[in-house]
Amino acid sequence: MDFTQILSGPFATMLLADAGAEVVKLERPDGDPTRHWGPPFVGGESVYFAAFNRGKKSVQLDLKRPDDLGIVRQLALAADVLIENIRPGSLEKYGLGAAELRKVHPGLIYVSIRGYSEFSRRANDPGLEVMLEAESGLMSITGPGEDGMPVRLGVAAIDMMTGLLAVSCVYSALLQRERTGEGAYISVSLEETAALLMTHPWLMYLAGNVEYKAAGTEHPNIAPYEMFSTMDRPLILGAVDDQQFRRLAHALGHPEWPQKSEWATNEARVADRRHLHQSIEKELVTRTAEHWKNTFTRANLPVAIVESVSSAATKWAMSKVPRITARHPTMGLLSWPTSPWKKYGGEMTGPPVLGNATDEVLRTWLEGR
Repeated sequence: MDFTQILSGPFATMLLADAGAEVVKLERPDGDPTRHWGPPFVGGESVYFAAFNRGKKSVQLDLKRPDDLGIVRQLALAADVLIENIRPGSLEKYGLGAAELRKVHPGLIYVSIRGYSEFSRRANDPGLEVMLEAESGLMSITGPGEDGMPVRLGVAAIDMMTGLLAVSCVYSALLQRERTGEGAYISVSLEETAALLMTHPWLMYLAGNVEYKAAGTEHPNIAPYEMFSTMDRPLILGAVDDQQFRRLAHALGHPEWPQKSEWATNEARVADRRHLHQSIEKELVTRTAEHWKNTFTRANLPVAIVESVSSAATKWAMSKVPRITARHPTMGLLSWPTSPWKKYGGEMTGPPVLGNATDEVLRTWLEGR
């Protein structure tokens, strides 16, 4: 049973659907809020909703109606796993909290996705991705640095990683249930995920007394390892150790560079990063990004051309890599990148039209109850 909305929960339940779970998505009368997020809308449906809800069946019921609430409770008690990311305390008001349901159904694995940790003084507060990016310091290390303002991440990495952690916890609980017959209550939060993502920056400060600051594409501990201009397009180029830097210097026609005391070691190169960057870029702007990508690839160095979303998406769409596909009644043929649980791609049911499976689920899940 999927009692989730927006992103962290729907991402988790989508991955469980990839793994073969039958996922029933409970939706209120007006549906998951992301059904209304756009543009773009295709065939009257939100692309945002479609991105994270493939492989599910939608059941449209209203918890405020006693008859519907009774049906929802029966569905919850028929489930192996229930995942929710509703505001803390909301489901308890309807008798759908973990403690009450697990009294009747001790094998139930009940997963709550929260904004804040159960150990936090803000445990009952709602939390959103952008709030946790700000509060964890993640936003402060994202962006151009110097005089530039902090920048939110381009995709909701905290939400999506929290969904992944929830999936991992579900698998652990299923294994435990196979051994003991007991289900579990699991709580994961965006706050804990943000802290996990900030392991390195926090430890740099707490153990090393060095503050990790925003610096565009630069890495605080490695040089060179950043974006450079070329004759036409930006290029990411790195040398993560002294051996790689020697190969980079040779590829640029400057075998003498590693002999310079200020560039002989990674520590020295980090200290003289600005001069090093200028010297490398002076060579790179003489040729195209494609030329340098081929040159550095032959030298076995980490290199990549910075692509636009349209370019990267088009290359993926035209490639032969596996993909997940589905036909939607109004959106037409949809394709998604694969996940680890559906690595070889293939067909799935598409993101559900609101309430598309209400009658079917009530018939199959509640038969005989």
